[in-house]
Amino acid sequence: MRVLFITSPGVGHTFQTIPTVWAFRAAGHDVILATGHYRGYDETPARAGLHVVDVAPGLDFAGVFSRICARDPELAANLRDPAVADELAVRIFAEFSAGMLYGTMTLAERWRPDLVVHTPLDGTGALVAAKLGVPTVIHAINFDTPLEMTYGVYDRMRPEFERFGVTAASPAAMLDLAPPSMRASNSSGWPMRYLPYNGGGVLPDWLYAPRKRPRITVTLGSVLPQMLGSDGFRPFLAGASEVDAEFVLTVGNLDPAELRGLPPNVRPVKWLPLSALLAVSDAAVHHGGAGTTLTTVEAGVPQLIIPQTQDQFPNSEAVAKRGIGLPVQPGDLDAERLHGLLTNDAMRDAARQVATEMRTSPPAAELVPKLVALAG
Repeated sequence: MRVLFITSPGVGHTFQTIPTVWAFRAAGHDVILATGHYRGYDETPARAGLHVVDVAPGLDFAGVFSRICARDPELAANLRDPAVADELAVRIFAEFSAGMLYGTMTLAERWRPDLVVHTPLDGTGALVAAKLGVPTVIHAINFDTPLEMTYGVYDRMRPEFERFGVTAASPAAMLDLAPPSMRASNSSGWPMRYLPYNGGGVLPDWLYAPRKRPRITVTLGSVLPQMLGSDGFRPFLAGASEVDAEFVLTVGNLDPAELRGLPPNVRPVKWLPLSALLAVSDAAVHHGGAGTTLTTVEAGVPQLIIPQTQDQFPNSEAVAKRGIGLPVQPGDLDAERLHGLLTNDAMRDAARQVATEMRTSPPAAELVPKLVALAG
């Protein structure tokens, strides 16, 4: 069977799907991943051994955010308002999807997939599947993306749907990555175990060396460092110099030399597979991105989250509600909160419980036969 995966470009909407692609390929199916290039994003899915098609060559996806904010300054000024963040996300991903549509449709009409799997805010997958008359599956990338946001993307893409003479059908299935105790009450998705994929890499010797003090991982993911620059890390490191711990700061594609004046207990690194780093860490401080939050939950360590925009707010709320971490406002992170992150036994125990619970959901390999059956 042929399966077409479609993801919006960038780490946060692609890496969560890669283990599922592997599962289909291991079961003997042909899979192509259709996505786009994201400026500064050089850890491409092709390095995971996947067959990838750039369906929007030349389109600057990193510039979409800037263009939308320039068109609507009031929207840009209120990005920390969750309702505004949701509206921004719908606009961004509708524009992403429209930009990917021609290349994806061309690929699909030539390759003729039997099943389309796409991420929640991708409108391309629903349109292409409707045109080809094949079923679609929505692949979650976080704890919960309300379907009204998915349909909001479709609504903003109404001219594109009308141009091809189709309407978006309801998905045949949805895959839910949240551990059972963190699933949305109205979720109808099929539970699936989250398996971290954070890219490959040669692990440094110091990672597994004996330690005399705790280690806290600090990360802003892959996109925010590009948007915020080196100054964006400051709120995430406030109070670090007053805590007897090692802080490992992942800076993505930024040059660590740009980060001047770091405390001596902060170790900046360009890129490490996050799951490997968290496996030898005692806690994490991060922005609440989907992949980062899920990977931290899977590692079973407590977390402090400083959400910036979009799904980072509901991600941080889900973590707080389950008692495995806390959201912190920018500027409020201090030594006391960092010390509490390391000494809160209830939070640490809950984090370990949820990590164990996450592993009870069926892996993608067990769901592949059910997904194949959707295509008849």
